[in-house]
Amino acid sequence: MKTIKSTLLSPYKNLMHAYTTRLDGNSHFGNNLAYHVNDIIEDVDRNQYELALHLDYSFESLIHMNQVHGDKIVSINDSIEVGEIPICDAVMTQEKNRPLMVMVADCIPVLIYDPVQEAIAAVHAGRAGIFTEIIPKSIKKMQKNYGSKEKDLLIVLGPSIHQCCYEVGADIRDLSVNSGYGYAIRSDRGRYYLDLISIANKQLEACGIENKHIEISSLCTACNTDTFYSYRAEKNNCGRFAGVIMLK
Repeated sequence: MKTIKSTLLSPYKNLMHAYTTRLDGNSHFGNNLAYHVNDIIEDVDRNQYELALHLDYSFESLIHMNQVHGDKIVSINDSIEVGEIPICDAVMTQEKNRPLMVMVADCIPVLIYDPVQEAIAAVHAGRAGIFTEIIPKSIKKMQKNYGSKEKDLLIVLGPSIHQCCYEVGADIRDLSVNSGYGYAIRSDRGRYYLDLISIANKQLEACGIENKHIEISSLCTACNTDTFYSYRAEKNNCGRFAGVIMLK
């Protein structure tokens, strides 16, 4: 099973993390990890169990989300029941051996690690989440819940759709401009392209995150459908890959 590691997070031996790909796998969509994409449940289960074996965590301890493109954030503790799926777009914890998963097919899969307070988060950041500042809100919640300091946080923006492929209509162009994100719009012969990554990066800088503590994947999901799933490029006929993070 092919997974991708972050250069920023890899030196930390008490941390497990990875981004999955669509390669290999047992389902109609390959290594699909999502249950809501008209795939066979037993095949998705097998993909999930094989990933858990590959990354050395318990599938029963995994927390993944029912992602709704909102800004709700859930802090995970030992009171959560096995199999419970929180309805939210960010999860965080200080629990050891509690893997967190964010599933995507163009949105930005964000992994956050605080090596001082030993806290982690997985964040689903699509256009709606970026515009409602799901990443800064997650950082603030880590500060409130765990005492995290911005100078300590390490943040990875995983593979996602880039501006080259993220065409939007005039309505989103106008919304971007009116929201103060006009700098993230590129116009080309009457067509508009949105750069979510630049917005996310500016939000991180505004939170006081040092540039050296931010890693941004250069991989565009829509340009690399041989490796990743892309909702847009594949017209939603696709699975989901994931970012996974866990404190050992």
